[in-house]
Formats: sequence, C-alpha cells, structure tokens
Amino acid sequence: MGTSRSLVAPRPFVARLFGGSAWNLCDSQDAAMTSVTMSSAPAIAFIEAPSFNGLPWVGLLVLVLYVAAARASVIAAIEGPHAATEAALPRREAWTMWFTLLPLVLLFGPIVSGPITVPVAAGLIGGSGLLFLRLHDARVRSGHRLLSRRGLTLALEQLKRRRPGQAKRMKPGPKSVREWMKSFSGGEGRLSAELLVQPTATVAPDATLTLLKKDGTPANVGGDDAGGESDNVRHAREMLVAAMQAEATDIHVEPHEQAYVIRYRIDGVLEDTGRLDQGAGRGLLSALKVAADMNIAERRRPQDGTFSARLDETAFDVRVACTPTSYGEKMVLRLLQSSGGMLATGLDSIGLRSSVLKQVREVVHKPHGMLLVVGPTGSGKTTTVYAALGEIDAQQNNITTIEDPVEYRLDHTTQIAVDEKSGVTFASILRTVLRQDPDVLLVGEIRDKETAEIACQAALTGHFVFSTLHANDTVATITRLLELGLDPSLIQTAVTAVLGQRLARKLCTECREAVPPPAGLEKRFNLAATGVKHIYRERGCEHCRGTGYRGRVGIHELLVMTDEIRRLITAQPTIDDIRQAAARGGTKSMQTDGLMKVCKGITSINEIIRVTT
Repeated sequence: MGTSRSLVAPRPFVARLFGGSAWNLCDSQDAAMTSVTMSSAPAIAFIEAPSFNGLPWVGLLVLVLYVAAARASVIAAIEGPHAATEAALPRREAWTMWFTLLPLVLLFGPIVSGPITVPVAAGLIGGSGLLFLRLHDARVRSGHRLLSRRGLTLALEQLKRRRPGQAKRMKPGPKSVREWMKSFSGGEGRLSAELLVQPTATVAPDATLTLLKKDGTPANVGGDDAGGESDNVRHAREMLVAAMQAEATDIHVEPHEQAYVIRYRIDGVLEDTGRLDQGAGRGLLSALKVAADMNIAERRRPQDGTFSARLDETAFDVRVACTPTSYGEKMVLRLLQSSGGMLATGLDSIGLRSSVLKQVREVVHKPHGMLLVVGPTGSGKTTTVYAALGEIDAQQNNITTIEDPVEYRLDHTTQIAVDEKSGVTFASILRTVLRQDPDVLLVGEIRDKETAEIACQAALTGHFVFSTLHANDTVATITRLLELGLDPSLIQTAVTAVLGQRLARKLCTECREAVPPPAGLEKRFNLAATGVKHIYRERGCEHCRGTGYRGRVGIHELLVMTDEIRRLITAQPTIDDIRQAAARGGTKSMQTDGLMKVCKGITSINEIIRVTT
C-alpha cells in the first residue's frame, strides 16, 4: 500500500475503500492542494492511512458488513425475545452494546490496522450472530426457535413475499427481517394470519372469512376512505382466520401499558401470538364491537355481544365479552363451531372407554331420568351433552334445549336461549316447556335451587333430562346438590347417573418419544401382563408448535346411582362415604381413566397430573 510522507489530511474513508491509484494523494496536483508543512501545522500528527490499492471490492464488503452489524444491533435492542419468555435473550443490554461496537470496528479498524480488520470483523459478526440465535433458541419452545425448519421457512417466505405494485422479485431488506423476527417475538405492528400460527389441515390456507350479525345479515364493520378494507377490519379478519385455523377455542385481546397482546387458547392452554400498538388495538376492538352489535363509544362498562362467522363451509358462533381494565378494554372471544364438528359422530368421538360408553348409552336411552355432566369451566361439558343428544332419534322424540346461549345448531330440535335481562330464566322457560309435550330436555346449566327442583320434577314425570353442573367430580356433585337446598328424596329418585369430565391434551404423533413406564404405573396396571413395554412423553416439533401436544381427548368418571348411594344421600353422608360406595359400585376415578390413556400412548403422565390435581 502506498503512503505519503508529507503531512496530508487523511483521505475520505469511502473514497479510499473504493479507490486505488485514482485516489493517490501523493499525486503532485493533489499534494499541492492538501499538503501542509511542519512549520505551518506543527500540531497535526501524522496518520499513515492504507490505500487498499487493487482491492475495490473491500469497500462493498465493509458496507455490507456494516449494515449487517447495525441491523443486528437494532434486532438485539428492539425486537427482543418472545413476549412469553423474557429470559430468551440473556444479557440483552450487553448484546446491544456489542452489536453497536462492531460497526465502529468496521469504520475505524481499516484506517488504523489495514484490511486485515475486514475479515476479522466479518468473523466477529457471523460468530456473534450465530451465538445470539443459539442462546435465544435454547430458552424458548421449539415452535419459536429461529434456527429451525419453521423459522427458516418463514424467513424465506418473507423474502419471497410480493405486494401489489412491486417488482416480481422483491429484494430482501430490513423490513423482511423485522417481520420475520416479530412473528416469533410478538413485536408490535400489523398482525399477519400466516405468521401467527401454522394453518391446520382442516382449513384451506386460502380460506375466506364472512362475518354475519345475529340475524344472519352481513356485518358491515366499515372500511377506509378509499372504500376498501380498513386496517382495523383487516386485523380482525386475520386474527379470526388464524385462530380458526389453529382450532383455538378463545381469543384474548389484552391491553398492556404500551401494547395490546393477542393470545389464543389452543388445546386448553393460552399462547401469545402477536401484539398491536395501543392505537391499532383500540381500532381492532371497535371493529369487533360493530360486528357484535355493541356500543363502540362505551368503554367504562362491561358489554356482551355475539356474531357469526363462516370460514368457507365451516360456521362459527362468536361470543364477545369486553370489560374495562386499568390500561383499556379487554376483550375475550369464544369460538364455537356451530356446524357441529365431532357431534355428528355422537359419543364415539369424545374419548369414553368402551365399558363407560356402554353404560352411558344405556342411561341415555332410558325413558326417564337425569344425566348430569360435571366439571370446571372449559372441560367440554356442553359438547358431551350434545354428543349424547345425538344418540337419540330426533324424528321420533320431541327434543327441547334451554341454553345460555345456544352453542350448537341441531336439526329437528327446539332450541331456546335464556335472556335474564328480559326475565327469561332457566326456571321460567322450563315451566313453559313442560307444557309442550317434550320427550327429552336439555337444561344448559343448573345454577340455583329453583332450576334444580324443576329439572328433577321433569325427570320424575316421564321425561329424560340432560344438564350440566360445575363440580370437581361425580362425588362432589351429590354434596353440591344438597348444598343448593335440594330435597334428598329428589336426588335419590331423579338422578340416574353423573359423568365427570376433564379435557387432556393428546400427544403429537409426529414427535412423541417412547420411555419406560414408571415402576408405580407398571405395578398398578400390571403392564407386564398386558404387554405394554413403554409409554410416551411430549417432545415438541413444528407440527405441534413446539408444545408436544395436538388436539384433546376427554377423561371421565361415571357414577351410576346404586341402592347403596341412594341410602347414603338421606343420611347426610360425607364425601369419603360416597366415594367408597361409588368405588364398590365400579366407578373409576378420572385419574385412573387418564393413566389408562397414558398406557395406550394417547396422552402423557405430565398432562394427566396437570388436569386432575
């Protein structure tokens, strides 16, 4: 490299990188313009700057590396880890400072140390970036890993994405990288249905969504000034489509200090799926309020509403509830597949053991009596009751349902919705329905003594009654009815059976791994005699979003009223007394039923412990 012993001002940095002899400041004309003598500028120190003669590509490489390092600094400082795992990026401030120093090394390193700084800086940027991603991936679920098949696929999709008016091949830029990172980190910005979750096989990826009001008319949720779809409406559609494709049961739109967090309940577990800034979040809520016939100007009081949605041929009823919080309104949407789903197959599809299935069918086909399905909120009680209704011939029987609200649409069935604001309660409707010659009644939920008494009286007068109740298990149901003030003689004679239920997540068949069964489980079920040599546990892959589970199955316990239990009811029994009598009558606990499904490879021990303890 050539240098001048004259005291010259350093050549412009970019000029030196792209120049060779053309920028040689030792040229006589240039020297005459820039030279200074020792006597005229004694305070100026001599800087020996490399010329990089013959290496014009070094400038391009330095600029590319500079942009990469600057972009890494922005990602480390702004994008951050996934919202649900703040520990995903350890020592975040240190990473930000390191990626900020790397561009400075590229700027001043070649001036001081020569071109050797360029490959050194390139190695530092590449190695640091790889270590950054590996540390991130080691602390998040496999579904959110950046160095994975799903992560690389999303990155390629972002680089290939086209928008109207753009060239056929879009050059990858910082915006593509940011959107890719935000699909994992939950960063603020525009929601994208194809990035929030992976579509399932049950819904086509190009499915179209139609929003309908309660009366079946199209929901006019507004547009932009040009007559097209506004950002608020687009966010709402993308959010609903992504949730339906992921088979989510609930959508939570939760306000935080600086953003609205979008969460889906998938297989019974809430998962963070995206964020919107405060303005976009409020606009999203307004669009959903319009669809649900709610007052968009009212933000200080809780509101309820409902609307329908059709994703191609699949119909959904969406129940909307919003309530004010310290940071704004929170909205929760319940997605109900009104077209039925598994209800078409009846009791065969809800996970009942063969022995329990046989007993439940015997109960359902009795001419009179009562079947109670019990469990906590979200345990699938309504689905089970509807599946049981599917076993009854609606052509030969007058079936009437009383619900709050109507969740599934059934043919040849009279369905009535409760409206307590208008005085239309379970008890008042039940009295009226009993005068309309019903054969089978479905009471959506027993909430008070009056409803319980009328339902029991209906079961005693030649009708079969289905209903649900919030109770921990079948034995606790008896004591719960007594606590409501129900006469013990009504419970003795009216209740035929009680079915307790929980929903456990099913293991993903793509990634589950076999392990030896624990000694306690092997001894309890005598697995050596049954030939079961291993059970399965969760692992996580792109098919199950890294959770290890996909879909849910019911675990049950059935209590059929025996003479012994009926005698105990009038003697003010304890829970232990009824439990022992139920065990003698053949009732197996939900935990036992769950462990049987563990032995069959349907679910895992960890999941059974989670839902039964």
